[in-house]
Amino acid sequence: MRTTLDIDRSLLDEAVRVLGASSKREAIETALAEVVNASRRRDLVAALGSFDLALTAEDLAREREDE
Repeated sequence: MRTTLDIDRSLLDEAVRVLGASSKREAIETALAEVVNASRRRDLVAALGSFDLALTAEDLAREREDE
């Protein structure tokens, strides 16, 4: 889909560099995917809530050894 946007050039250039993208399009698509994924992770954490596993470091080490 073609869309015309007015994007801050220095911000876009930095995004290309930081993301290691080979093009502006790749940088924009990667950045959008990161935003969506971060939102999904936040939603998942909110839905799952928190819980106490009641494991000590030793319990966890034993569990890892049993795998």
